[in-house]
Amino acid sequence: MAISSSAFGTLNKAISAYSDEMYTRAKKIVSTAVVGEDANINANGEDFIGQVRFYKPLGAYAVGGTNAAEDAAGSNNSVVNVASQDENHGGTTNISTEVQTYIKTVRTHGANEYLVQSVISGQDGIAKIARDFAETRAEDEDQALRSCLAGVMNTELKTANDLAEANYSDMFAGNSVDGDASKAFGYVAASSDVVGTGSDLEGLVDLTAASPGRRVEHIIRAMGAWSDYTPDFVYLVVSPEVYLDIKVANLVDDERVTDGNISFETLLGGVVRVIVSRNFGQGLGSVTHAALSGVTAITTVKVSYMMLPGSVFMHSTSVPNPVAIDRNESVGSGSGRTTAWYRWGYVMHARGYSFAGTQDAFVSNAGLAGSVATPAWTRKVDLLNLGILPIFHA
Repeated sequence: MAISSSAFGTLNKAISAYSDEMYTRAKKIVSTAVVGEDANINANGEDFIGQVRFYKPLGAYAVGGTNAAEDAAGSNNSVVNVASQDENHGGTTNISTEVQTYIKTVRTHGANEYLVQSVISGQDGIAKIARDFAETRAEDEDQALRSCLAGVMNTELKTANDLAEANYSDMFAGNSVDGDASKAFGYVAASSDVVGTGSDLEGLVDLTAASPGRRVEHIIRAMGAWSDYTPDFVYLVVSPEVYLDIKVANLVDDERVTDGNISFETLLGGVVRVIVSRNFGQGLGSVTHAALSGVTAITTVKVSYMMLPGSVFMHSTSVPNPVAIDRNESVGSGSGRTTAWYRWGYVMHARGYSFAGTQDAFVSNAGLAGSVATPAWTRKVDLLNLGILPIFHA
Protein backbone atom coordinates (compact mmCIF):
# COMPACT_ATOMS: atom_id res chain seq x y z
CA MET A 1 0.00 0.00 0.00
CA ALA A 2 1.09 3.59 -0.56
CA ILE A 3 2.32 5.52 2.41
CA SER A 4 1.96 9.27 2.33
CA SER A 5 4.77 11.54 3.42
CA SER A 6 2.48 13.00 6.05
CA ALA A 7 2.79 9.75 7.96
CA PHE A 8 6.40 10.62 8.56
CA GLY A 9 5.63 14.10 9.87
CA THR A 10 7.10 13.41 13.29
CA LEU A 11 10.20 11.89 11.75
CA ASN A 12 10.68 14.82 9.38
CA LYS A 13 10.38 17.29 12.20
CA ALA A 14 12.79 15.30 14.33
CA ILE A 15 15.46 15.24 11.64
CA SER A 16 15.06 18.90 10.70
CA ALA A 17 14.85 20.25 14.22
CA TYR A 18 18.58 20.03 14.84
CA SER A 19 19.90 21.15 11.46
CA ASP A 20 21.68 24.14 12.95
CA GLU A 21 22.18 27.21 10.85
CA MET A 22 25.35 29.05 11.76
CA TYR A 23 24.90 32.06 14.00
CA THR A 24 25.55 35.39 12.35
CA ARG A 25 28.44 36.85 14.29
CA ALA A 26 27.49 40.42 13.56
CA LYS A 27 29.29 43.25 15.28
CA LYS A 28 26.83 44.10 18.02
CA ILE A 29 26.67 47.72 19.17
CA VAL A 30 25.66 46.61 22.65
CA SER A 31 29.13 45.11 23.18
CA THR A 32 30.93 48.41 22.60
CA ALA A 33 31.71 51.34 24.90
CA VAL A 34 28.62 53.09 23.51
CA VAL A 35 26.84 51.33 26.37
CA GLY A 36 27.48 52.58 29.90
CA GLU A 37 25.83 52.68 33.32
CA ASP A 38 24.20 55.29 35.52
CA ALA A 39 24.46 54.60 39.23
CA ASN A 40 21.10 56.31 39.77
CA ILE A 41 19.17 53.79 37.66
CA ASN A 42 17.62 51.00 39.73
CA ALA A 43 16.63 48.19 37.39
CA ASN A 44 14.95 46.28 40.22
CA GLY A 45 12.43 48.90 41.31
CA GLU A 46 8.88 48.09 42.28
CA ASP A 47 7.22 49.36 39.09
CA PHE A 48 7.62 49.21 35.33
CA ILE A 49 9.31 52.59 35.42
CA GLY A 50 11.80 54.45 37.57
CA GLN A 51 12.98 58.02 37.75
CA VAL A 52 16.31 59.76 38.13
CA ARG A 53 16.20 63.24 39.62
CA PHE A 54 19.11 65.56 39.00
CA TYR A 55 19.95 69.19 39.67
CA LYS A 56 20.38 71.61 36.81
CA PRO A 57 23.45 73.90 36.91
CA LEU A 58 23.09 76.96 39.12
CA GLY A 59 22.08 80.08 37.25
CA ALA A 60 24.49 83.01 37.49
CA TYR A 61 23.17 86.19 39.08
CA ALA A 62 22.77 88.91 36.45
CA VAL A 63 24.00 92.28 37.68
CA GLY A 64 23.15 95.67 36.27
CA GLY A 65 20.49 97.34 38.34
CA THR A 66 18.53 97.53 41.53
CA ASN A 67 17.42 94.02 42.58
CA ALA A 68 18.46 92.57 39.24
CA ALA A 69 16.78 89.29 38.46
CA GLU A 70 18.67 86.03 38.47
CA ASP A 71 19.52 84.28 35.24
CA ALA A 72 17.80 80.92 35.14
CA ALA A 73 19.78 79.66 32.18
CA GLY A 74 23.16 80.42 33.68
CA SER A 75 24.31 82.10 30.48
CA ASN A 76 24.59 85.72 31.60
CA ASN A 77 27.85 85.76 33.55
CA SER A 78 28.21 89.54 33.77
CA VAL A 79 31.24 91.03 35.46
CA VAL A 80 30.31 92.80 38.69
CA ASN A 81 31.49 96.43 38.89
CA VAL A 82 31.68 96.91 42.64
CA ALA A 83 31.96 100.69 42.42
CA SER A 84 28.65 101.03 40.60
CA GLN A 85 26.63 98.47 42.51
CA ASP A 86 23.39 99.49 44.06
CA GLU A 87 23.30 98.84 47.79
CA ASN A 88 20.15 96.76 47.27
CA HIS A 89 21.88 94.46 44.80
CA GLY A 90 22.42 90.96 46.09
CA GLY A 91 19.86 88.29 45.46
CA THR A 92 20.43 84.58 45.66
CA THR A 93 20.89 82.40 42.63
CA ASN A 94 18.28 79.91 41.51
CA ILE A 95 18.30 76.13 41.38
CA SER A 96 16.01 73.70 39.60
CA THR A 97 15.69 69.97 39.22
CA GLU A 98 14.79 67.69 36.33
CA VAL A 99 13.54 64.12 36.17
CA GLN A 100 14.38 61.43 33.65
CA THR A 101 12.04 58.47 33.44
CA TYR A 102 13.42 55.07 32.47
CA ILE A 103 11.46 51.88 31.79
CA LYS A 104 12.15 48.20 32.26
CA THR A 105 11.52 45.31 29.93
CA VAL A 106 11.42 41.54 30.43
CA ARG A 107 11.79 38.95 27.68
CA THR A 108 10.85 35.25 27.72
CA HIS A 109 12.05 32.54 25.33
CA GLY A 110 10.61 29.03 25.49
CA ALA A 111 11.59 25.95 23.46
CA ASN A 112 10.58 22.27 23.32
CA GLU A 113 12.66 19.12 23.11
CA TYR A 114 11.01 15.77 22.28
CA LEU A 115 12.51 12.40 23.16
CA VAL A 116 11.97 11.08 19.63
CA GLN A 117 13.98 13.99 18.21
CA SER A 118 16.97 13.26 20.42
CA VAL A 119 16.83 9.55 19.61
CA ILE A 120 16.66 10.05 15.84
CA SER A 121 19.03 12.99 15.52
CA GLY A 122 21.51 11.73 18.07
CA GLN A 123 21.87 15.24 19.45
CA ASP A 124 21.29 16.72 22.86
CA GLY A 125 18.30 18.97 22.27
CA ILE A 126 18.69 20.83 25.56
CA ALA A 127 22.26 21.79 24.65
CA LYS A 128 21.02 23.14 21.31
CA ILE A 129 18.30 25.13 23.07
CA ALA A 130 20.79 26.57 25.56
CA ARG A 131 23.01 27.79 22.74
CA ASP A 132 20.04 29.48 21.10
CA PHE A 133 19.00 31.13 24.36
CA ALA A 134 22.37 32.84 24.68
CA GLU A 135 22.25 34.12 21.11
CA THR A 136 18.62 35.20 21.46
CA ARG A 137 19.42 37.35 24.48
CA ALA A 138 22.44 38.99 22.87
CA GLU A 139 20.47 39.77 19.72
CA ASP A 140 17.48 41.09 21.66
CA GLU A 141 19.58 43.47 23.75
CA ASP A 142 21.33 44.72 20.62
CA GLN A 143 18.02 45.32 18.87
CA ALA A 144 16.72 47.21 21.91
CA LEU A 145 19.74 49.51 21.72
CA ARG A 146 19.10 50.14 18.03
CA SER A 147 15.48 50.95 18.86
CA CYS A 148 16.72 53.54 21.36
CA LEU A 149 18.77 55.16 18.61
CA ALA A 150 15.75 55.24 16.31
CA GLY A 151 13.69 56.69 19.16
CA VAL A 152 16.15 59.54 19.66
CA MET A 153 16.18 60.17 15.91
CA ASN A 154 12.37 60.37 15.85
CA THR A 155 12.36 62.77 18.80
CA GLU A 156 14.89 65.13 17.25
CA LEU A 157 13.25 65.01 13.81
CA LYS A 158 9.90 65.85 15.43
CA THR A 159 11.58 68.82 17.14
CA ALA A 160 12.98 70.00 13.81
CA ASN A 161 9.64 69.69 12.04
CA ASP A 162 7.86 71.56 14.83
CA LEU A 163 10.20 74.53 14.46
CA ALA A 164 8.70 75.32 11.04
CA GLU A 165 11.86 77.11 9.89
CA ALA A 166 12.90 76.91 6.27
CA ASN A 167 16.56 75.96 6.44
CA TYR A 168 18.73 73.05 7.46
CA SER A 169 21.38 74.92 9.44
CA ASP A 170 19.11 76.53 12.02
CA MET A 171 17.41 73.22 12.72
CA PHE A 172 20.45 70.99 12.85
CA ALA A 173 23.99 72.29 12.42
CA GLY A 174 23.07 75.55 14.16
CA ASN A 175 22.94 73.91 17.56
CA SER A 176 26.72 73.48 17.53
CA VAL A 177 27.11 77.21 17.00
CA ASP A 178 24.71 78.89 19.38
CA GLY A 179 23.66 76.08 21.71
CA ASP A 180 19.97 76.87 21.21
CA ALA A 181 18.20 74.17 23.22
CA SER A 182 15.00 74.64 21.20
CA LYS A 183 16.66 73.29 18.06
CA ALA A 184 16.94 69.68 17.03
CA PHE A 185 20.17 67.86 17.86
CA GLY A 186 21.28 66.32 14.60
CA TYR A 187 23.14 66.95 11.37
CA VAL A 188 21.88 67.12 7.79
CA ALA A 189 24.41 66.49 5.04
CA ALA A 190 23.07 69.08 2.63
CA SER A 191 24.45 71.11 -0.27
CA SER A 192 22.13 74.00 0.49
CA ASP A 193 20.51 75.62 3.50
CA VAL A 194 17.19 75.85 1.66
CA VAL A 195 14.68 73.05 2.05
CA GLY A 196 13.60 71.79 -1.34
CA THR A 197 12.57 68.38 -2.61
CA GLY A 198 15.35 66.49 -0.89
CA SER A 199 17.69 66.94 -3.84
CA ASP A 200 19.86 69.08 -1.57
CA LEU A 201 20.78 66.03 0.49
CA GLU A 202 24.27 64.66 -0.13
CA GLY A 203 25.95 61.40 0.71
CA LEU A 204 27.85 61.17 3.97
CA VAL A 205 31.01 60.84 1.87
CA ASP A 206 31.51 62.80 -1.36
CA LEU A 207 33.18 60.44 -3.84
CA THR A 208 33.33 63.12 -6.54
CA ALA A 209 35.54 65.52 -4.58
CA ALA A 210 39.22 65.57 -5.51
CA SER A 211 40.34 66.69 -2.05
CA PRO A 212 40.26 64.14 0.82
CA GLY A 213 39.18 66.99 3.08
CA ARG A 214 36.09 67.62 0.99
CA ARG A 215 35.27 63.91 0.92
CA VAL A 216 35.12 63.75 4.70
CA GLU A 217 33.54 67.19 5.12
CA HIS A 218 30.16 66.06 6.47
CA ILE A 219 31.72 63.72 9.04
CA ILE A 220 33.88 66.56 10.36
CA ARG A 221 30.97 68.99 10.41
CA ALA A 222 28.81 66.47 12.26
CA MET A 223 31.48 66.28 14.97
CA GLY A 224 30.98 70.03 15.38
CA ALA A 225 27.99 69.18 17.58
CA TRP A 226 30.55 68.62 20.37
CA SER A 227 33.24 70.99 19.11
CA ASP A 228 33.24 73.07 22.31
CA TYR A 229 35.29 70.41 24.06
CA THR A 230 36.22 67.99 21.25
CA PRO A 231 35.80 64.43 22.53
CA ASP A 232 38.78 62.09 22.35
CA PHE A 233 36.85 59.85 19.98
CA VAL A 234 33.36 59.14 18.69
CA TYR A 235 31.62 56.09 17.27
CA LEU A 236 30.10 56.27 13.79
CA VAL A 237 27.44 53.64 13.03
CA VAL A 238 26.84 53.23 9.29
CA SER A 239 25.29 50.74 6.89
CA PRO A 240 27.51 48.53 4.68
CA GLU A 241 26.67 50.74 1.71
CA VAL A 242 27.97 53.87 3.44
CA TYR A 243 30.95 51.95 4.79
CA LEU A 244 31.94 50.95 1.26
CA ASP A 245 31.78 54.62 0.22
CA ILE A 246 34.16 55.41 3.08
CA LYS A 247 36.52 52.64 1.92
CA VAL A 248 36.38 53.73 -1.73
CA ALA A 249 37.18 57.30 -0.67
CA ASN A 250 40.32 55.91 1.01
CA LEU A 251 39.48 57.56 4.32
CA VAL A 252 40.16 54.57 6.60
CA ASP A 253 43.27 54.79 8.78
CA ASP A 254 46.02 52.21 8.36
CA GLU A 255 45.89 51.09 11.99
CA ARG A 256 42.92 49.77 13.92
CA VAL A 257 41.84 50.55 17.49
CA THR A 258 40.96 47.71 19.85
CA ASP A 259 38.11 48.31 22.29
CA GLY A 260 37.29 45.35 24.48
CA ASN A 261 37.16 42.34 22.18
CA ILE A 262 36.35 44.33 19.04
CA SER A 263 38.85 45.84 16.64
CA PHE A 264 37.59 49.02 14.98
CA GLU A 265 38.56 50.64 11.74
CA THR A 266 39.03 54.35 12.32
CA LEU A 267 38.94 57.68 10.50
CA LEU A 268 40.78 60.97 11.02
CA GLY A 269 43.70 59.50 12.91
CA GLY A 270 41.63 57.35 15.28
CA VAL A 271 39.13 60.06 16.24
CA VAL A 272 36.19 58.26 14.58
CA ARG A 273 35.62 54.53 15.26
CA VAL A 274 33.47 52.93 12.57
CA ILE A 275 30.76 50.36 13.36
CA VAL A 276 29.12 48.71 10.35
CA SER A 277 25.60 47.34 10.75
CA ARG A 278 23.00 46.15 8.25
CA ASN A 279 20.27 47.54 10.47
CA PHE A 280 21.01 50.96 9.06
CA GLY A 281 20.52 52.22 5.53
CA GLN A 282 17.21 53.48 4.22
CA GLY A 283 16.43 54.84 7.62
CA LEU A 284 13.28 56.80 6.85
CA GLY A 285 11.83 55.23 3.74
CA SER A 286 9.37 57.39 1.83
CA VAL A 287 8.87 60.46 3.98
CA THR A 288 7.66 64.03 3.86
CA HIS A 289 9.47 65.67 6.74
CA ALA A 290 9.51 69.45 6.67
CA ALA A 291 13.02 69.57 8.06
CA LEU A 292 14.38 67.41 5.25
CA SER A 293 12.21 67.70 2.19
CA GLY A 294 9.74 70.55 2.44
CA VAL A 295 6.41 69.27 1.16
CA THR A 296 7.64 66.65 -1.30
CA ALA A 297 8.16 63.04 -0.25
CA ILE A 298 11.68 61.67 -0.70
CA THR A 299 12.87 58.08 -0.63
CA THR A 300 16.64 58.44 -0.40
CA VAL A 301 17.06 59.52 3.20
CA LYS A 302 19.56 57.42 5.14
CA VAL A 303 20.35 57.78 8.82
CA SER A 304 23.75 57.16 10.37
CA TYR A 305 24.58 57.80 14.01
CA MET A 306 27.54 59.48 15.66
CA MET A 307 27.79 58.63 19.36
CA LEU A 308 29.93 59.31 22.38
CA PRO A 309 30.97 56.57 24.82
CA GLY A 310 28.23 55.89 27.36
CA SER A 311 25.50 57.30 25.12
CA VAL A 312 23.06 54.59 26.23
CA PHE A 313 22.65 53.27 29.77
CA MET A 314 21.93 49.58 30.26
CA HIS A 315 21.22 47.72 33.49
CA SER A 316 20.19 44.09 33.93
CA THR A 317 17.02 43.29 35.88
CA SER A 318 16.84 40.44 38.36
CA VAL A 319 14.24 37.99 37.07
CA PRO A 320 12.93 35.22 39.37
CA ASN A 321 13.53 31.73 37.98
CA PRO A 322 15.56 32.88 34.96
CA VAL A 323 15.85 29.27 33.76
CA ALA A 324 13.02 26.76 34.19
CA ILE A 325 12.40 23.21 32.95
CA ASP A 326 8.96 21.65 32.57
CA ARG A 327 8.49 17.94 31.72
CA ASN A 328 5.30 16.44 30.29
CA GLU A 329 5.67 12.68 29.96
CA SER A 330 2.32 12.04 28.24
CA VAL A 331 3.05 14.06 25.10
CA GLY A 332 3.94 12.30 21.85
CA SER A 333 2.38 8.92 22.66
CA GLY A 334 4.36 8.72 25.83
CA SER A 335 7.72 9.80 24.38
CA GLY A 336 7.58 12.93 26.47
CA ARG A 337 8.38 16.58 25.95
CA THR A 338 10.79 18.82 27.84
CA THR A 339 10.07 22.53 27.73
CA ALA A 340 12.83 24.96 28.68
CA TRP A 341 12.18 28.59 29.54
CA TYR A 342 14.70 31.39 29.65
CA ARG A 343 13.84 34.82 31.05
CA TRP A 344 15.84 38.03 31.25
CA GLY A 345 15.20 41.72 31.70
CA TYR A 346 16.98 45.05 31.50
CA VAL A 347 16.69 48.82 31.35
CA MET A 348 17.80 50.40 28.07
CA HIS A 349 17.89 54.19 28.38
CA ALA A 350 19.14 56.93 26.06
CA ARG A 351 21.39 59.33 27.99
CA GLY A 352 19.92 62.78 28.43
CA TYR A 353 16.35 61.76 27.57
CA SER A 354 13.23 60.78 29.49
CA PHE A 355 11.04 57.92 28.30
CA ALA A 356 7.68 59.31 27.18
CA GLY A 357 5.88 56.14 26.11
CA THR A 358 3.47 53.80 27.88
CA GLN A 359 4.51 53.32 31.49
CA ASP A 360 2.17 50.57 32.70
CA ALA A 361 3.76 47.62 30.90
CA PHE A 362 7.18 46.30 29.96
CA VAL A 363 8.39 48.14 26.89
CA SER A 364 8.85 46.49 23.49
CA ASN A 365 11.47 47.45 20.92
CA ALA A 366 8.74 49.27 19.00
CA GLY A 367 7.94 51.18 22.18
CA LEU A 368 11.57 52.27 22.53
CA ALA A 369 11.61 53.50 18.93
CA GLY A 370 8.31 55.38 18.85
CA SER A 371 7.66 57.45 15.73
CA VAL A 372 8.09 61.00 14.48
CA ALA A 373 4.41 61.66 15.16
CA THR A 374 4.60 60.17 18.66
CA PRO A 375 8.19 60.24 19.93
CA ALA A 376 9.17 57.82 22.67
CA TRP A 377 11.65 60.19 24.29
CA THR A 378 11.82 63.75 25.61
CA ARG A 379 15.11 65.62 25.79
CA LYS A 380 15.98 66.71 29.33
CA VAL A 381 19.58 67.94 29.39
CA ASP A 382 21.75 70.56 27.73
CA LEU A 383 22.78 69.87 24.14
CA LEU A 384 26.43 69.29 25.03
CA ASN A 385 25.43 66.53 27.47
CA LEU A 386 23.75 64.52 24.72
CA GLY A 387 25.61 61.59 23.23
CA ILE A 388 23.55 60.46 20.21
CA LEU A 389 23.71 62.54 17.02
CA PRO A 390 21.48 61.38 14.10
CA ILE A 391 23.01 62.18 10.69
CA PHE A 392 20.58 62.49 7.78
CA HIS A 393 22.10 62.02 4.34
CA ALA A 394 21.47 60.68 0.84
